[in-house]
Amino acid sequence: MNPWKYETTNDYFEFLDFHDCIVEEIKIEKDIVTIDFEFIYISNEHPLNPYKVAKSTDKCRLTFNKVEVSKAIIFLDDDKEKEVRLTDLNEMEFLEVKQQPVDEHFIYEMFGTDWKTNNFCSIKLKAKSFKVEWNEFTEDAWYV
Repeated sequence: MNPWKYETTNDYFEFLDFHDCIVEEIKIEKDIVTIDFEFIYISNEHPLNPYKVAKSTDKCRLTFNKVEVSKAIIFLDDDKEKEVRLTDLNEMEFLEVKQQPVDEHFIYEMFGTDWKTNNFCSIKLKAKSFKVEWNEFTEDAWYV
């Protein structure tokens, strides 16, 4: 039985907002990358959002499927880049997420701040698709 009430996919990417969303955990299993968040924002234009305004969710899960490439970078104070494991960024605050189609896959680029080091960081994945799952709409999004 699926523990999640709502599920959406990258087909609705433009209706999802990850700005200021905090990563609770990152897991990797074979070709699947799972990122658990405290919440994300769902646009009022998303077909699953019954409200007239953008809403935040409760705890949610972002799952990337058929991941072929993954890379995590922390940008150090001396303008150097340090490649780290994806799981090292399990306290990342997302600022921006981009999705770009490439052949039959997508390139996902996630930029933010690593709370452990307070440095800018990024995650880049090449994956077939993603899904986001959550159970409740909670409060209005901060930008409403």
